Amino acid sequence: MLKMIYLFELKKLFLAKVNLIALTGSVVMLVLLTIFSISEDYPTFRETAKELDGRTIDEKLFEEMEPALKYENGLAVLQVKEGYERYAPILNIIMPVTGDEIDFSRFRGMGFYDLRRQRIMQRLEKQGLSEAEKAYWNTLEARVAKPFVYHYHSGPANLLKSFQALGFFILLLSAVGLSGVYARETTDRMNQLLLCSRYGKKELYMIKFAAGITWILTAALLVILSLLIPYCVIYGTEGAGEMLQLVKPLSMLPYTIGQMLTVCLIIYLLAAVLYAAVTMLLSVITQNALAVTCILLGYLVVDLFAAVPERFRLLEMIWSLRPNAILMNTGFVNYRLLHLGRDFFMNYQAAPVAYV
Repeated sequence: MLKMIYLFELKKLFLAKVNLIALTGSVVMLVLLTIFSISEDYPTFRETAKELDGRTIDEKLFEEMEPALKYENGLAVLQVKEGYERYAPILNIIMPVTGDEIDFSRFRGMGFYDLRRQRIMQRLEKQGLSEAEKAYWNTLEARVAKPFVYHYHSGPANLLKSFQALGFFILLLSAVGLSGVYARETTDRMNQLLLCSRYGKKELYMIKFAAGITWILTAALLVILSLLIPYCVIYGTEGAGEMLQLVKPLSMLPYTIGQMLTVCLIIYLLAAVLYAAVTMLLSVITQNALAVTCILLGYLVVDLFAAVPERFRLLEMIWSLRPNAILMNTGFVNYRLLHLGRDFFMNYQAAPVAYV
């Protein structure tokens, strides 16, 4: 009987018109965005990226690139000369370190990596890290191979970057699809009839909760597949085993793109469960689907635009544990550490424990 009630609740969620529209719309939108995001010159980009595959990003490569850029006031600016487009994949890596103005005279020897180190140290100082925290990061940085070696990685890299939007999609789906899980019967004046069953209120609520979690996880998987399949077909899967620094040059994590994709996927699924649980809890408390939706949309606005000043260390660390902070890639270059006992933890390591 309990199984029948569970299946009945699942059927209500999966066949609800608003849920079908929201989920179908999300999937179609993401697929179209993926397709339309492909630039017209992508085939040329991929061909040139293949030509650069295996090249070491060092002084020799920078000397080749120097004539490729136009100059203003003695500094190279982000405008590649015609015929030198083949260096665009390398520029995508060095620009986060150098900014829009590139001074190739600073890249002699290991100059680019010295500049990268300087940028990182500036962030460490700005975030007020202790000497012990700096030592921890230096240990990780020592494991990052330098100079970097370029390999084609467009597929995994684009998928990694796309996670920054998925957290918001799953929050919206939770707000739309689960806000009425406990409130709908009250609105329809059927709550007393359902709650007087011989299984009791607790059992019925747990069944509804299980059905809600099942629905949100299914929705989360469909959403991620709507990106994964097009990216794999269009860009390929090559590059998952390459260093994270090819995507996030200022990161000191000695991991691969594929490893960080796994981290993002875990955080994403945990976020789906967390959002669903909070949504259904609010539904129980308010017994009003519209109120729940408004609360979650209000949180979404705060999540998008609010920022905690870095001088408020504890508050900033807590704020960095929210799912979207990690999914938006800030976790890869956020050097703040959580100190428990003798061990340090990064925000993406502490987040799953905090969610549970």
